[in-house]
Amino acid sequence: MKRFTPLYGILIVLLFVGAAVSASYLGRSGYERISPQDGMVRIDVASLPTQEVRFYRFLNHGNQEVKFFVGRDGDGTVQVAFDASETDYKRKLGFRLEGEWLVNNKCDTASRLTEVNGGGGGCRPVPLKHRLDGSTLIMTETDILAGWRYFR
Repeated sequence: MKRFTPLYGILIVLLFVGAAVSASYLGRSGYERISPQDGMVRIDVASLPTQEVRFYRFLNHGNQEVKFFVGRDGDGTVQVAFDASETDYKRKLGFRLEGEWLVNNKCDTASRLTEVNGGGGGCRPVPLKHRLDGSTLIMTETDILAGWRYFR
């Protein structure tokens, strides 16, 4: 019978670390990439159905990356927030939608989609300043970059 050498132990640890890293990257690949044009970001939300959320990855020319989501609640109101919460943004786990609830992937706490624009705090998503012009969601690059600290 062969002996278990330290080399085998190191290989096993590297295998597990590689699997964990791969799972975290593959688990949240559903971001649509957008970039600013003339300092503004415009997203057409006409086709966004109620009780649905779309995730976006903002990347500017300085390679500053910010993740956020846009959702439409049951009343038809567009809700916009960073894909991060104040308490656990360093873990970069974000949120997922389950029915009408946004669930924090770290805390496993939920908040209603209808309450997103009202304010964040704790394990709730941090709202992102925006305005609607018809069916076009408009945000400034400056407002989006205000949340860059959550994703550095």
